[in-house]
Amino acid sequence: MKFILKTKAQGDTLDEYIRDRGRVSIITGPLGSGKTFASCERIFKHLCEQRPNQQGVRKSRWYCVRNTYGELFSTTIKDWLDLFGDLGKFSKGSGIQPPAHAVKFKLPDKTQVDADIVFIALDRPEAVKKVRGSQLTGAWLNEVKELPKAILDMLDFRIGRYPSAMDGGPSWYGIIADTNQCDDDHWLYELAEVTKPEGWTFYTQPGGLIKNRVTGEWEH
Repeated sequence: MKFILKTKAQGDTLDEYIRDRGRVSIITGPLGSGKTFASCERIFKHLCEQRPNQQGVRKSRWYCVRNTYGELFSTTIKDWLDLFGDLGKFSKGSGIQPPAHAVKFKLPDKTQVDADIVFIALDRPEAVKKVRGSQLTGAWLNEVKELPKAILDMLDFRIGRYPSAMDGGPSWYGIIADTNQCDDDHWLYELAEVTKPEGWTFYTQPGGLIKNRVTGEWEH
């Protein structure tokens, strides 16, 4: 399948977030402000930007993380599949195997995107053992304020390890995250407003998007 995606970010903040290629990018904003869609779009762009190997295949592997599998299926997975479900085979997972979307499609330049999008629940600090040994290109933390910081820290050690050097290595690697507003005693607030780690970018998205019934456009 050949695929061409043309999109336009709903607002300058979302556009900056989608275009960001730093190691860690986190966007905060109210419910319904387009954050999840922007994260999905950004992942898709990373899949297409990955340099092809000698066989013309653009390989990558992502973990998409939420605090529970219930939230994963009702929101994160649903939103992802609504956008890109027809680009590969989705498995609901079973036993120790998490849900995953095997994405495969051809680009106009005749190269092929071949990506594993793995959906995994990591709701407690001890859950970090689930990701030890993982070889990832990137990670998306959906509603990151619901996750312990230990999860982010562990994932930060696992990114940039796929694809292998034999396949050219990752063109980009990093962590993206979105969330509703957090309290000022939350670890995320401390990072965004006080610590401000080098190489991390924090965005604040304005209010929700409303569809204009006359023009059909989404507006703030």
